[in-house]
Amino acid sequence: MNRVRVLLVLVLAALTVLACDTSSFVALLDQSTPTPTRTPRPTFTPRPSFTPTPEDTPTPEPTATSAASATPTRRGTTAPVVKPPTAKPVTAPPPAPTFAWKQRQDMSAQGRCDAGPSVYEVKGRIHDGTDYVGGIHVVVLDKDGKVVAQKDSWPRDQMNLEWGVNCREEKNLFNYQLDISAGRSSGPLILRLTRSATDLTPISTDIRIDVDGNGGRWYLDWTK
Repeated sequence: MNRVRVLLVLVLAALTVLACDTSSFVALLDQSTPTPTRTPRPTFTPRPSFTPTPEDTPTPEPTATSAASATPTRRGTTAPVVKPPTAKPVTAPPPAPTFAWKQRQDMSAQGRCDAGPSVYEVKGRIHDGTDYVGGIHVVVLDKDGKVVAQKDSWPRDQMNLEWGVNCREEKNLFNYQLDISAGRSSGPLILRLTRSATDLTPISTDIRIDVDGNGGRWYLDWTK
């Protein structure tokens, strides 16, 4: 009986010691190994998203086909079609006007003779190749186109016979004569034949008369 009691006492003592050591060991474990705490995750603000802008498409080099069509300039726009200028046809200049009458060059002594500073006179003959012609209107114009003198030619039976003309004795016959002294300060003068006194449309080429303070007498013949 005593042995049983002693054994029970020893068993209890051993269990008590074991229980204390176990709680101490657990306490030591609890102190040496801290319980991990959870760190809260930071809150992140979502970044704004951007839609990528497509890059400008480079303008292609113009070709013969693209030049004839619309030419791209900026994205989304189209330049208007520009047509090349139409070449104007080359036209020949209008022909020079032709006149029925011209100055007769085969006669001698065409031009001016000295006649003194007070004489400003034009005279001559109008011949159509067959005979002297009357009724042809003769006009002298100044540099501004103003009429200085005008007169109709005389027919053969009214031609003036003049002898001893200064420096032009061979020109003793003439069928028109004009006093041009009114234009002596507004030269050069132009001599021409026209349709009539009321219609000054020229029917001849022009003959230029250079006047100066010395005066003169001009012999000028016409022919067809």
